[in-house]
Amino acid sequence: MTTVFASVGGESLTSVVYAAEKTLSEKEAIALAQKQLKNLGEYKLLSAEFVDGIEMLWGKSIWYTSWNKENGGSIGVQQDATSGEIWKYEYSGEERELDANQKKLTEDQAFQVATQFLKQVATEEERSRLSKPNEYPDSDIFYTRAKPGIDVNFTRIENGIPFLENGFRLIVGYDGEVIYFERRWTEGKLPDASKVIEITEAEKKWDEGAIPSFLYKDTASGSRKEPESYLPAYEFQREDPQFVDAITGKMLDSYGQISKERKIQPLGKNVPPNSTERKLISKDEAQKIAEKHLEKLPGTYRSNGKSFESGSGSQDKTWFFEFISQPGNGKKSDTVKIGIDDSGYLVQYNVNQKSRFREESKKIEKGITWEQAQESARKLVQTFYSDQLGEIYAVDYNPGEKRIKEILKNDEPYEIEFGYLINGIPEDDSIFQVDVDAETGEVVDLYNHLYNDGPSGDSSLPQKNADGIDLNTAKKVMKENKKFMLTYFHPKVSGSYGRVKMLEHPLLVYRYVGEKGLVKADGKWHSTKERKQ
Repeated sequence: MTTVFASVGGESLTSVVYAAEKTLSEKEAIALAQKQLKNLGEYKLLSAEFVDGIEMLWGKSIWYTSWNKENGGSIGVQQDATSGEIWKYEYSGEERELDANQKKLTEDQAFQVATQFLKQVATEEERSRLSKPNEYPDSDIFYTRAKPGIDVNFTRIENGIPFLENGFRLIVGYDGEVIYFERRWTEGKLPDASKVIEITEAEKKWDEGAIPSFLYKDTASGSRKEPESYLPAYEFQREDPQFVDAITGKMLDSYGQISKERKIQPLGKNVPPNSTERKLISKDEAQKIAEKHLEKLPGTYRSNGKSFESGSGSQDKTWFFEFISQPGNGKKSDTVKIGIDDSGYLVQYNVNQKSRFREESKKIEKGITWEQAQESARKLVQTFYSDQLGEIYAVDYNPGEKRIKEILKNDEPYEIEFGYLINGIPEDDSIFQVDVDAETGEVVDLYNHLYNDGPSGDSSLPQKNADGIDLNTAKKVMKENKKFMLTYFHPKVSGSYGRVKMLEHPLLVYRYVGEKGLVKADGKWHSTKERKQ
């Protein structure tokens, strides 16, 4: 059975029980939302949509309703489609202006507002298992757009152990209203904490096996990327070994998989000449470049006359051109799309765009291996970017066996990633993706639109020198700014067709807990926590 918690009178909650297999009707969901969120009475319902669980991070089907009132902004609500629990609440609109004599909310006042809001959407039993407000840092599981206000984070505590990926996240606007709420609460049995290794043993394993990446990181606080804001630094990336499995003692990455040190090797030696001048090209020049790229591939292609442009005005432009393969011998031709930006750079290659995803999914009985897909992707990258292979590397990562089976079962492509190097050091946020058909081994998509967001190719950037710190010193600085703790851990993993989902079962891990940050090459700690002030 599943319990629905609805506010009745004052601040109290009563329970309404539904059969677990029953999905709430639209009418029932709306009624429960109005009971839990008292302010919805002031709003008019605009729409209600049922969203299947496969599309959601936690695999739960939800009802999404949107509400608005004249000159009063709008509200979006997500509810569990079975229990009616509020999973997400988001207010959109201008923050209420404060009078000259009114002061912005203090943090303590925001804590009080958030605590009162929780009484509407969480049970007393759930609230009894929460940390103090902001006792622990936000988890990466929680993601919100930047909003002005005060962040309030309540972490779930079980058996005295914090569960950083579980709890409640709120943002309280300076006018005293909750403008954002999100629930993260894992159901089911948790790992047995009586079987964990000792913390001293775990810390030793972390010292031996944790390996943060050394990379160029944009340390600017704003979204605008400038070369001078990029500095060499140590920071944990998704695939780096960074957690100690509290039961087995194995090192895990952020996906919860057993991890080891990754290799960073360029695909070749060629490096284009460094140039700060950006020469813009015309559409006709872009088409000639696209045709030159196709000449590198086996077979012949002809233009079908179709093209379109993205970007306008001051934005970077990209032109996309379509070509038809000429296979002969009665074989079926392919439609190939090439994207060239206004700097003459190939940013996309696509074969028979999306047609395979419109077809009914079929299980691949005999597919290629991940290693074969990597080789196929590597060959295409080497073909198209032959003059830049000294600054491109293949991301050293293998998905787990379960994920491979899921890919074959759902007829998904293998997603192979590559990144850019500056002075031999990986550049953060420069990853591009090559999709390989898991049955045929053919590359079906290359997507590389982010290559010019950072300072790729700028050899004037600061480098790691004789005075730079080594890996062990960087780890020492990290330890000085965080606390080693036993925690529950529920990682996000890659799911079907690029959707992110939660791992089936949470884990128990030892990890360093504290404010997000990195270690610069000069040995100084740099906080990367985003403040919504």
